[in-house]
Amino acid sequence: MFENLRRDITKYEDHGRWYTNPGFWIVAIYRFGMWADSLPSKFLRIPMWILYRILKLTLRHHNVHLWAGRSGTRIGAGLKLIHPTNVMIGNNVEIGKDCLIFHDVTLGTGQIPGTPKIGNNVDIYPGARVLGGVTIGDHSMVGANCVVTRDVPPDSIILTPPGRVIPRSLSPVARGADQETATSTNQVLP
Repeated sequence: MFENLRRDITKYEDHGRWYTNPGFWIVAIYRFGMWADSLPSKFLRIPMWILYRILKLTLRHHNVHLWAGRSGTRIGAGLKLIHPTNVMIGNNVEIGKDCLIFHDVTLGTGQIPGTPKIGNNVDIYPGARVLGGVTIGDHSMVGANCVVTRDVPPDSIILTPPGRVIPRSLSPVARGADQETATSTNQVLP
């Protein structure tokens, strides 16, 4: 636990005081929960697990679902949560070492049975969804607002398709709305 925490701290030192960063504390509480769950004596494990649950409540307003325990998430050392809000990481998800996760990210179940396995040094940007039993290879990047439902090879970058600008007249919905507006104002469209 302490070795992983030291590596987590080095990730947060880049931006000043690591001890004021809520992302660090979310990961630290997770690591405490994993340590508490691994205790051999249930006389120690149960009070430490209760303390873990209380500590989790202190950061509830960030809306980060990151569960420790036997069926919880498995995280390697050096995880960094940037702007840790609305991050949902499902049970049994595996995250490698030195990963970077931004806000509004979901890692969980999908159409493909299983849960995601994220490699080492993977960056996942805001709004990304990695769903189902897919594998994201080492040194990959998942761009903002991407939905990943297939395996990603190592050293890859996933991006959403670029938005295209089309004329309003090509959209049947917009054309119908324009015709309704024209008939209500008694105008004739060309």
